[in-house]
Amino acid sequence: MTEVLTFLHTASAWAAVLSALLLGGALAYNLKTPAFGFWPAASGWRHATAFGIFRLFCGATVVFALAEIWAHGLGHWLRYALGVPVTVVAFGITLWGYRFLGLDNTYCEADGLVTGGMYAYSRNPQYVTSVLATVGLGIVAASPLTLVFAVVLFVLYFLFILNEERWLAEGYGRAFLEYMATTPRFIDERSFMRLRADVLAKG
Repeated sequence: MTEVLTFLHTASAWAAVLSALLLGGALAYNLKTPAFGFWPAASGWRHATAFGIFRLFCGATVVFALAEIWAHGLGHWLRYALGVPVTVVAFGITLWGYRFLGLDNTYCEADGLVTGGMYAYSRNPQYVTSVLATVGLGIVAASPLTLVFAVVLFVLYFLFILNEERWLAEGYGRAFLEYMATTPRFIDERSFMRLRADVLAKG
């Protein structure tokens, strides 16, 4: 059993690193060469490849973080008190975002530009919360490398976004450009001001 866990610990780290390099390279190339058509892609081998590599990275990161707990012990309770709520809440918001946006729109279908709800505070709220969930996981595991993977995840999302923004601008034109001008790519003071205003309005 120990040998298996040791193998998973090492293999998952390498899988995360290699998949990140491969996906990041493909997204960067696609940004430079749009005709490549790697992303966004609603179907076909490009869609399957992009999501396959991305899911490999995410899965490897989770396995590595859990293996870190096994390798270094359960540690202090405080890391769970801090990390578990961050991970659970952030991941819950990510799942809510899938439901709000719709799976088809999430996976690159053009079913309408969504600018309300959580998308009034950020153009990419699911990306923000996914990174936060990974940070929470790194805190739980007390794993510096998992926190590095959270930064890598942010970089991958940024490359996804740059490709998506070009596609959305072409598909939705002025409506998306106006949305870009008024809503932050991730989060900034406008996000909190709008959230505060909405809470006060409902109160």
